[in-house]
Amino acid sequence: MTFIRRLDYRTVAWFLVLLLMICVVFLPLYFMFKYSVSDRASIITGGEVIPLWPYAPTLKNYLYILSYPDFYRAAAVSFKIALLTICIAMTLGVPAAYVLAWYDIPGKAVLLIGLISIRLFPDIVSIIPVAVIFSRAHLHDTYLGGALAHSLLALPYVIYIAMGVFESIPKDLEKQAEILGANKFYTLWRIVLPLAATGLAAAAIYTFLLSWDEFIFSYFLLGFGELNTLPIYLKQKMAYAPPQSILMAIAMLLSLPVIVFTMVLQKYMRSGLTAGAVK
Repeated sequence: MTFIRRLDYRTVAWFLVLLLMICVVFLPLYFMFKYSVSDRASIITGGEVIPLWPYAPTLKNYLYILSYPDFYRAAAVSFKIALLTICIAMTLGVPAAYVLAWYDIPGKAVLLIGLISIRLFPDIVSIIPVAVIFSRAHLHDTYLGGALAHSLLALPYVIYIAMGVFESIPKDLEKQAEILGANKFYTLWRIVLPLAATGLAAAAIYTFLLSWDEFIFSYFLLGFGELNTLPIYLKQKMAYAPPQSILMAIAMLLSLPVIVFTMVLQKYMRSGLTAGAVK
């Protein structure tokens, strides 16, 4: 009887924790969507309580945003920079993670600590030297400059995720490949990478999401030129103090690809986690 009561208490506790987590995740999405489809009377209520759901839900806010070519240009810039960021971060991070995971390097622990400690600094502090260097190198207001800046943020995570994936693969494969005459590049490209593809997909997904939502580096490197990402586009719209419904519609359109992208590819993210992708 005591065991049943204890089990019930634990079940209730876990249920409450799960319910709290669901509320933390979905309540912001609910309110964002609610305001994005709200009519004017549901926002400006004249002192009355704002309703939990709009009086007359409408899609006019979305149609208003989608009628501007600037929105499509910003979305295209965000998508191109995100894809270029994936190419750069994976090209640099995967070989580095392979070497760090499979070979004994002097000072390896210090190197890893220094690598991850880069992300301990706030982005607003890191952007100052990066902006100066990129400006002198004529990378300001370019796709390559934005992708390189985002790669600086994503690279430590890519290396750590990829290291976890490579460490889950038996090292005997390399020795067996050497016996059969394969060199290290062939072993990495034709044997190890196919086995690690699912876990590395988690790193690529994370890199895309980081680049798509990034604001600080994009604002200082791209925000004063012709290339504007969607977060910069949202900030520019906020400067004109538009209605909350317009801002929430932009925020929903900015978040929708992330939500869909994550739901479609979540099996790769789960596989990456179970392969030791997150330490």
